[in-house]
Amino acid sequence: MRECSRVIVRPRTDDDLDACVEMATIVRDLDGYPTRRPLDLREFLVVPDALGAWVAENQGHVVGHVALHRHSTPEVLAVASQALARPIDRLGVVARLLVSPESRREKVGQTLLNRASSEATSRGLWPILDVVTTFDAAISLYESFGWERVGQVAFRFHDGGSVEEFVYVSPERRATS
Repeated sequence: MRECSRVIVRPRTDDDLDACVEMATIVRDLDGYPTRRPLDLREFLVVPDALGAWVAENQGHVVGHVALHRHSTPEVLAVASQALARPIDRLGVVARLLVSPESRREKVGQTLLNRASSEATSRGLWPILDVVTTFDAAISLYESFGWERVGQVAFRFHDGGSVEEFVYVSPERRATS
């Protein structure tokens, strides 16, 4: 477990899922993330082949979430793989980073980002992530911690809609790759 002021980061359990869905609903309504509706937020958060998922907890309340995945879209993986000159199977995708509005500006996002990145590194994977180009707060968070923007891709939904995303690679892994 890691501590950030009053916040503890620990592995997510099934008992956390209702609180995570509630938080994700608030974040979606406020920020538009995740971008598509209707969306089963429990399915969005619980990816069967995830390498790990963690929650940030403050005084017994879930205030943040992050996961580490093996997959993103083929376009995101290709951009990151090319930027790092590493094979796709050596990438770890930091995903599903959510922080409740009342806990923002308390380093919860940074702590969760570091947790997922550390897990990727411990598995010999290069941490990467993708973010919708209009999510300025998330972009500011990533860039303030040195994540390097290495490209832009279009994410296409099954219904024909799309969003533009930036692809980032972790500064620690970039420097040591």
